Amino acid sequence: MFDIAHLFESPSSSPAFIVAEIGINHNGSLDLAKRQIDGAKEAGADAVKFQVFRTEHFYNRRLAPGAFDLFKSLELSFDDFSILNEFAKERGLIFFATPLDFVSLDFLVRLDVPVIKTASSDITCEPFLKKVADTGKYAILSTGFTELEEIKRGVRFFDNKKLALLYCVSKYPCCANDFDLNFLKVLADNFDTTVGFSDHSLENIFSIAAVVLGAKIIERHFTVDNSLEGADHKISLNQSAFASLVSSIRDIESSLVSETKRACEFEQEIRPLSMRSVYAKRDILQGETINESDIALLRPGSGVSLTRFESIVGKIAKKDIAKDEAF
Repeated sequence: MFDIAHLFESPSSSPAFIVAEIGINHNGSLDLAKRQIDGAKEAGADAVKFQVFRTEHFYNRRLAPGAFDLFKSLELSFDDFSILNEFAKERGLIFFATPLDFVSLDFLVRLDVPVIKTASSDITCEPFLKKVADTGKYAILSTGFTELEEIKRGVRFFDNKKLALLYCVSKYPCCANDFDLNFLKVLADNFDTTVGFSDHSLENIFSIAAVVLGAKIIERHFTVDNSLEGADHKISLNQSAFASLVSSIRDIESSLVSETKRACEFEQEIRPLSMRSVYAKRDILQGETINESDIALLRPGSGVSLTRFESIVGKIAKKDIAKDEAF
């Protein structure tokens, strides 16, 4: 199972944490939620994430009756989430969630999930952020909607070794010109925390680019079937697309080994055939002065340095040197 402590405490040496955001794509069905977890496992996810809420504690029914009724229809019980937590663990997946109210946060603490995720819409809800921080658990904050100064206010409640910040654009779906992936560097430069990317596009290229730019968490909406009812299914990656994303990220990570240039094993093997050495361009007799025009730089060889080339020019041949003979 993925090492969460390593991710937060030593992010530079941690692989990317790839999260299948199931969210509300269970459509209020425990069985569908289980199918989503199985699909995420088969696609290579490290974790599954849900949204946990009691609708009456986070939506004003009088002012937003349509939204209230929609979310009420998508509720799973706390008992359901307890079952899903065990179901995910049995498949080697980390289970965690975004609580959308204080009651749901308390439930997740009792469930002992390893990390709490907050929604972008709650980064200015400071009483809620403080309660999340007070749990002492690892926390992931999404940063959609917000400016840098608002993020700075929000993070002040947290231990930076237990905090991750996700660059996020709260638009569904996002397009290329909605993103500024350089903001990952802004987050890294301003906060000594793990950084990641909550990607709401329909492509994989932006998540892959984010990993190259230092993202250690990649969160993508996931569904086993894009044709299912519900708006989030249409903006989610299906199992095939998610598996492709995971494979691409792991390939990219294998190429981000260190900051030093090294010759790979194959390059080392063919180097003598590919590099040049210093050879006589003509038959040179003992006692003759070797001029620059007498020197050929030809393959194969071990590589000619300028100092070696210059050290030969103007020297006297101590013996006969045949054409094409190495100096």
